[in-house]
Amino acid sequence: MRHLAGLSHDAQPDALAADRHRERQDRLRGLGEDRRLGRGPCRRSQGRRAAGLRQLLPEGRRGAHRPCERGVRQDGRSLLRLALTAFLPFALGYFLSFLFRSLNAVVAPALRSELGLDDAAIGVVTSMYLAAFTAAQLPAGVALDRFGPRRVAPVMLLATALGAVVFALGQDVVTLSIGRALIGLGLSVALMCGFKANVLYWPIGRLPLVNAVMMTFGGLGAAMATRPVQWLLVDFDWRQIFLGLGAVTVAVALYQLLAAPRYERGGQGRLADELRGLAGVLRTPLFWKAGLAPTFSLGVWVCYASFWAAGWLRDVAHLDEQSVGVALFALSLAIVPGYFFSGMIIDLLHRRGVRGGRVLLVYGSLFLAIHVPIALNVTAAPKLLWFAYVMFGGMSVVCYALVTRAFAPELAGRVNTTLNLICMLIAFVVQAAIGPALAWMDAVHGLSRAEAHQVVTIVLLVLQAMIWLWFAASREARDLP
Repeated sequence: MRHLAGLSHDAQPDALAADRHRERQDRLRGLGEDRRLGRGPCRRSQGRRAAGLRQLLPEGRRGAHRPCERGVRQDGRSLLRLALTAFLPFALGYFLSFLFRSLNAVVAPALRSELGLDDAAIGVVTSMYLAAFTAAQLPAGVALDRFGPRRVAPVMLLATALGAVVFALGQDVVTLSIGRALIGLGLSVALMCGFKANVLYWPIGRLPLVNAVMMTFGGLGAAMATRPVQWLLVDFDWRQIFLGLGAVTVAVALYQLLAAPRYERGGQGRLADELRGLAGVLRTPLFWKAGLAPTFSLGVWVCYASFWAAGWLRDVAHLDEQSVGVALFALSLAIVPGYFFSGMIIDLLHRRGVRGGRVLLVYGSLFLAIHVPIALNVTAAPKLLWFAYVMFGGMSVVCYALVTRAFAPELAGRVNTTLNLICMLIAFVVQAAIGPALAWMDAVHGLSRAEAHQVVTIVLLVLQAMIWLWFAASREARDLP
C-alpha cells in the first residue's frame, strides 16, 4: 500500500478514495502495513522517516503521538486483568531467567563432588549460558517485533525446559554444556518479551514503573536461587531440582500462550524490512548517546553482582566463606528495591515534568559515587557498601524504557534486545578479563590480590566516568522524556 503523501497530484480519484479507505481501516486497528518500520498513520511530517524510526520530537509536538503510536490498543480491560494477562506471564518468565542464571553457583559443589568437575570445567559449563544468551539477542529481537511476545516467549521457554532436562541427565561436561546453552538460549529474551508487552499494552508514560516492577521479579528469582535452593538440596539432589524447574517452566510457557493477548501485527512485515529497521536503530546517534553509558554500567554491575563481588569480599575485605554467603544473599535481595524504586521515582518525576534523561544521569552519578570507595578498597562495612552498589547499580535499568520511548513501538523488541546485547557483551568481556588481569598483575608486577582488585576497579571507574560524561554532553540524551 502506498502512503497518501506519496500519491501524485494527477492520481485517479478511485485510487485516492481506495487508499483513504484503507488508511481509515488501519487507524481503526491502530496499525497497518505502513507501520512495519515505525511509519504509522499518526505521523504528520514526511521529514521524520529516516530508517523508519520515530525520533524524539521538539517540545510541544510530542503529545500528538500518544493515542496512535500504540502497536496494539488497550481495550478497556481492568487493571487486574491487564496485570494477569499482559504482565504476570512475562514477569514469571523473567523470574525463571534470574533463577536459572544464579543456580549454577549453588549447585557447583554438588557438580564437583558427584561428577568430579574442577573449577575450569564448571567455568566452561557456566559460560555456555551467557554465550547462548548473548548470541540470541539480535535474531530474537527481530522475531519478537515480527511475531510478538505471545508467540515468541512460550517457544523460547520450551527450549529452556528441554535444557533443564538435558542438564539434569548430564554425566559429562559436553552434555552439561549443551543443557546450559539451551537454558541460556530459551531465557535470552525473557525480559525483552516483558518489555515488548509493556510497550504494547501499558501507557507509554508508565513504562519505567512497569518495567521496574517486572525486573523486581528477576530480583526475587535471584534470591530464590540462594538460600531456598540450598534448603531444597537437603532433601533433593540437584538433578531433581532441575527436572522440577523444567516442569515449572513448561507450566509458565502454557500460561503465556493461553493468557497473553494476541499480537495483531505478527508476521505482516517482510523479514528484510525488520532487518532494515534494526540497522536503522544501530545507525541512530541517539541510541548510542543515550544507551551506551547506562548499559556499560549495567554490564559492569552484572559482572560484579553475579560473580566478582564475592571475590572482592574474600580478597579485599577478608571475609570467610560463611560471611560471603550471607553477603551474597543480601546482595540478591538488594536488587529488588533497586529495580522497584528506580521505576517508582522516575514515574513520579515524569508526571511532574522532569525529563527521564536527567534522572538517568543522576542515577549514573550515584552509581559512580558508590563505586569510588570500592575502587579505594574501603573495607569499613563491606556488606553495606556492596548492598548499596547492587541497589543503585540496578537503577540504570530504566534506560531500556527511556530509550525505547524514542522509537516507534514496532521497534521496541529490536531496541531492547540490542541494548541487552551491549550490556551482556560488556558483562562477558569484563568478567572474562578480570581473572586473567588479577593473575597477570600478581605474576608480573608482584601486586597483592587486594592491590590488583584496586587497579581493576579504578580502570572500570574511569571508563564509566568517561562514557557518562559523553552522555551528559549530549542534549538529546539529557532530554529523553
